[in-house]
Amino acid sequence: MDRIGPVGLATLLARRPWGRLRGVIVVVGRLDRHAGVAARAVAAATVAGGARTELVGAVPADAGGDVVLAEIAAAGIGHAAVLRSPSAGIDRNDLDLALRYLPDIRVIVLVVSAEDADGLVATATDAAAWSGARLIVAAGASPESLPADAVVLEAPASDPDGAFAGVVADLAVRLDAGAAPITAWEATRSALALEPVAESAATATAPAVRAEASPGPVRRSGRRSPAG
Repeated sequence: MDRIGPVGLATLLARRPWGRLRGVIVVVGRLDRHAGVAARAVAAATVAGGARTELVGAVPADAGGDVVLAEIAAAGIGHAAVLRSPSAGIDRNDLDLALRYLPDIRVIVLVVSAEDADGLVATATDAAAWSGARLIVAAGASPESLPADAVVLEAPASDPDGAFAGVVADLAVRLDAGAAPITAWEATRSALALEPVAESAATATAPAVRAEASPGPVRRSGRRSPAG
């Protein structure tokens, strides 16, 4: 399949008649780390798709952090919940406060490293429960204890052309527009020409989608599809 470049993806998303959108939240730790770059790519693509988008995370309290914040603002991404901190990132208390502060959450997207996933996923799961938001987890490993309707995307080791970020963003925009998870995933797979693979009889406690690093196709894992 053709690679999905950032410009082509933005054009594709911007042309879609999604109607009124409420908001997509992209959550990471420090935004200058690898996971932060991926999350910023997801956020930029959801903005291109017409979604009101906020980043939740932390940047250094120095000139480097100023550059990151300027880039986020230039992309039209909200950053009211981005902290200036010398620490390695945000903790679950920071995330809980941010999710209670930001209004009208419809989709929570976690783009986190495997080591940061557990504590943040638990907090995001709680927030999704009380807010009614959909939850997407894009991590290096599948966390435990996810709700049955969460969507798990296994992040590749690298995403130089933004193909994985594009898949996450396309799915998030569809969920934000009100589509059920299974409907949103099937539409994303069709629109972006993702290659399906046969599913095994294995099941898991939460739905999962495996995304391989580009230029190879994105493939679903041998787990059940996102529940509607």
